[in-house]
Amino acid sequence: MNRRESLALLVVAAAGQALPAVARASGRSVAIYDGRYSEACEFAADAAVALDCRVDAALLWYSSGLAAAHQVHMVSGMTTAADALVIADCASRSGMRFARIPHATTASPLVCWALTRPVATHHPA
Repeated sequence: MNRRESLALLVVAAAGQALPAVARASGRSVAIYDGRYSEACEFAADAAVALDCRVDAALLWYSSGLAAAHQVHMVSGMTTAADALVIADCASRSGMRFARIPHATTASPLVCWALTRPVATHHPA
């Protein structure tokens, strides 16, 4: 069993503590943060849905329902660079785009970023 299969089993087993919150957050803000850092906790404090990735960023992504939550068009984050990379990879598989956002504290091990989902344009036939 590889890591991806293990994650899939964990997602099925844990299915949805955050899923209802993400589903309700369609027009509201969703933030992913690393709860080990007070700066990141402050960053996520005002978000409608705040998801802590301190344990495993990939597990958080798939267990939160963000991979399938097409009504969520933007997610902001403040995590370590390693977690940002994992989330960027997971999000790209869901059709979301990753962009790093510069922030003032350069001595911090954290990076700020945003995920956006392209808006589908419908052309009449």
